[in-house]
Amino acid sequence: MTKEETLTNQHSWNAHRYDAWVSAYGLPKDEASRIVKNPAHVLRRLAPHLGDIKGKHICNVQGSHGRVAVALATQGATVEVLDFSEKNQRYALELASAANVQIKYTLTDILQANAPSRDHSFDILVLELGILHYHQNLDQFFAVMRKLAKDGGALLLNEFHPIQRKLFWADGPQNYFHNDLHIADVPSPDGFNKDLGTCTYRFWTLGEVISSAINAGFKIQKLEEHPDWKNPSIPGSFTLVAQAV
Repeated sequence: MTKEETLTNQHSWNAHRYDAWVSAYGLPKDEASRIVKNPAHVLRRLAPHLGDIKGKHICNVQGSHGRVAVALATQGATVEVLDFSEKNQRYALELASAANVQIKYTLTDILQANAPSRDHSFDILVLELGILHYHQNLDQFFAVMRKLAKDGGALLLNEFHPIQRKLFWADGPQNYFHNDLHIADVPSPDGFNKDLGTCTYRFWTLGEVISSAINAGFKIQKLEEHPDWKNPSIPGSFTLVAQAV
C-alpha cells in the first residue's frame, strides 16, 4: 500500500469513528459493564481456540474499538492493541478504564509494528473480522505477524470469508478472482448517518491467505468455515489457527 493510500485509510478510520462506536455499542462505561458481565459473548468466535489465557501476552492486531482486547484482559491476559486510529484508541482506552482493566494501545501502521521491543514477544496474535482486506501485500503482512509471534506462538485469525466479501457483499467486486484494488465505504453502524469516508481494499482468496501464512513460517493447524449470519447457505467467515514454527 502506498503512503498516500495508508493516510487516506487512516483519515477515514478517524472520521467520526468515536461517535460511530458510541452509536454501535453505547458509551464506553455502558459497554464496559456488559463486557465485564459477559466477556464470553465478545470472545465467542475466538474462545474455542484460545484455551487458558491467564498470564499470556496477546497482540490484538488492528484491534479497533478495543472490545476484544478488554474482554481478553478480563480473563487475565496482558494485551497490546496495534492500530492506527486515534479515535479507536480513545474508545478502547475509555472502555478499558471503565472495565477496570489495563490494555496497551499503540498507534502504528501494522506493517511498521515489528519494533525490536516486540520481536517474538507475543504468545498469541488475535485478528478478528476486517483485517486482511486493508493490505495489498499479504506476504509482507504475515511476515510481520511471524516476527511478532514467539516461536511456537499462536496465530488466531477470525475473518470474513472471501466468498462472502467477494461475491455477496454489496460493496465487493462480485468476482471471486478479482485482484484489483477496490474503493468502498468504511463500515458504518446501522443508523449512523455521518460520512465516514472510503478506504482502499484488496480482497484475497482463501488460497492466497493460507499460502501467505505458510510462506511466512506458520504451520496451519485448523481451518474452520462458518455460515453467513444473514444467509446461512453461504460461508460468512472462517477461522484459521496456526503455530509459528
